[in-house]
Amino acid sequence: MKLEYKLSITEPWTHYVKVRLTGKRPKGQDTLDFFLPSWSPGSYLMREYAKGVRKFRAVSGNGEFLYFEKRDKGTWRVDWSQSELKAQGEEFTIEYEIYCNEISVRTSHVTEEHAFIHGPSVFMGIVGEVLDKPTLEIEFPPLWSKVTTGLKDISDKRERFIYEAKNYDELIDTPVEIGCHETNGFRVDGKDHHLAYYEWPENLPGDLRVDTQKIVESVFKFWGELPYEMYVFMGHFMPGIYGGLEHLNSTALQFDPFAVKTEEGYRDFLGLVAHEFFHTWNVKRIRPIELGPFDYRNENYTRMHWLTEGMTSFVDDLFVFTAGLSTLEQYLETLVKRIKRYEVTPGRKFDSLEDSSFDAWIKLYRPNENSRNTTISYYLKGQLAFFCLNILLVKEGSSLQNLCSLLWKRFKDNPEVGLEKSEFMAALRECSSQEVVDEFETFISHTTELPLETLASDIGLKLKYSTTTKGDFGFDWKEDGQRLFVQTVLLDKAAYKAGLNAGDELLAVNGFRLSTSMYKGWLKSLEVSDQPLHFLISRQGKIQNVEIAFEKAVPELESIEITDRKKAEAALKLC
Repeated sequence: MKLEYKLSITEPWTHYVKVRLTGKRPKGQDTLDFFLPSWSPGSYLMREYAKGVRKFRAVSGNGEFLYFEKRDKGTWRVDWSQSELKAQGEEFTIEYEIYCNEISVRTSHVTEEHAFIHGPSVFMGIVGEVLDKPTLEIEFPPLWSKVTTGLKDISDKRERFIYEAKNYDELIDTPVEIGCHETNGFRVDGKDHHLAYYEWPENLPGDLRVDTQKIVESVFKFWGELPYEMYVFMGHFMPGIYGGLEHLNSTALQFDPFAVKTEEGYRDFLGLVAHEFFHTWNVKRIRPIELGPFDYRNENYTRMHWLTEGMTSFVDDLFVFTAGLSTLEQYLETLVKRIKRYEVTPGRKFDSLEDSSFDAWIKLYRPNENSRNTTISYYLKGQLAFFCLNILLVKEGSSLQNLCSLLWKRFKDNPEVGLEKSEFMAALRECSSQEVVDEFETFISHTTELPLETLASDIGLKLKYSTTTKGDFGFDWKEDGQRLFVQTVLLDKAAYKAGLNAGDELLAVNGFRLSTSMYKGWLKSLEVSDQPLHFLISRQGKIQNVEIAFEKAVPELESIEITDRKKAEAALKLC
């Protein structure tokens, strides 16, 4: 089916955009179901984009308002059989408005300054219909000067902005930035790479264009080819935001403009760039069989996010290192933080990587005060599992690059069908051994501890843990002004055993009134004692006493020492 879309932004300060679809219904078909997706590929949460729709209407080619009814939360059925006209035409127009005022990589954001259009949150599809080369015309305020997107430009006039996609999937998988944003670019392998950033920060620690190009060149060297004709890095620098989302020939990136001006923050942003760019191969093409073709109205379950996000999270900062944009020591500092997060997450004892993947829809994107006790992020454990796998491959005389080459060949041989777990394991066996396959199977399907310390020593790295006399109560807290509240109570720790609850307000300890400043200083000086501490708390408005015994803090990872630099760099440089 042919379908023409028009996006009109006439009053951006209202945050509403107008969408119009025109097309022809198949002959003899009395009804068409128009739907707005409930979620976005790459972000596994039902976001229910249809909640922002208003003023839906359907009009026939002869001007008759067509009967429609809403069938479910995001589907509208247009019914030609209800027409009062004898001569019913095939042509139709669908119109609606949608509210766009959430700044994230998974939603659309329209203000008087710019518009970021995230396709799944704006453009309706038709249930059961395959769209053939849908077009998109964009109309925007005259004071705005630019449109940046990975869609094919087919504009026939300079003052018109018309684009074409291969199908509906590509249409909604290609974000659009409209406004007066900063642009730049470079070429790699004869292909254009565009940078389009809203609120581009100045005085960065490095040249963002040059450094992005270095990352692209490193990832290109790893894979051996660029599977697109043109690529767009699209980003927003606004206080307090962070995120990235992969697309077929582009990515949306968001970062804090103050954090990116620090050396560490700048490297973190480059890691985000590498992460989303690597997804161009791993996820957008090499993908679990369940992730495409998509059912945009329902959850799409997979147990393989250890591949989609685990491997990608392992390589992101390594590509920054491989590209010469960080030192081995700086990479290891980041790795220390990730291992520490893993080791203070009790949920790793109950949740395998496969289970964590399957439950992404109800756990990863919906954390609560008890999440750390029950689950483990497939981003976090996944990257550490691939850290271990990478070392196992190196010990076999192989590499992660060899494995990915086999996965890429599998994709090119059958690009329409996603990857089965058995196919991944077969590729792993081909470039290593059955012993490695068996060990990696344990990493992803069991809850046994990862052999991080042992394997790190095999590539010239030593994990160094602290010895401490500090006490540990086993709860995290948050502040609200000068008030203190329990945020998370960790499983089987002192606070857990004493009955402290998430949400409790901490009023006093051993008779002394608590405030955030006093509590921070007190914690630093706290050492193990035989005497318990007496907390006065408020729980749902009721004042209570809780006695918490001291427990010695568990040694935590302090640093990773390089014992053999040559061996470590050889194992960790990706290409």
